[in-house]
Amino acid sequence: MKKLIWVLVIFSVISCGGNDEDQDPGNKASIIGKWSVEKAEIYKSSNQQILTSYSTDCQKTGTYEFTTSHLISISYADSNNTCVKTDASTRKYTFDKGNAKFWFENEEKYPYFITKLTASDMVIEDRMQDFDGDGTRDVLRRFYKRIN
Repeated sequence: MKKLIWVLVIFSVISCGGNDEDQDPGNKASIIGKWSVEKAEIYKSSNQQILTSYSTDCQKTGTYEFTTSHLISISYADSNNTCVKTDASTRKYTFDKGNAKFWFENEEKYPYFITKLTASDMVIEDRMQDFDGDGTRDVLRRFYKRIN
């Protein structure tokens, strides 16, 4: 009986001793990486409706790459049946992992909230704009897919 207990104790220590997250760092949910926007939703407070817009194939070629300190974004749009680059920028950001939000340099009062983060999907909310002009802030949700 004592041998069985020792086997169970040793097995428990071996099983619980490692951190599964450390075993496969590529499987962790992280904002670091390249993303594309799949769709956007605007929740309007005036009528509690959600307006959804899906990215075109051209827009999906745009990338949003989060490094440890910067967001590098490249945007594309259709123009006369041609997909053209419309914007490219690099902005420094600060990420507050504990509160799942980030903000750009000198814009601490205008945070973006990460409401979903998996190894392949991310949802970012902008809660600072009033899209319908009713005096109440609305919510813009962007749905991202990891592309690397």
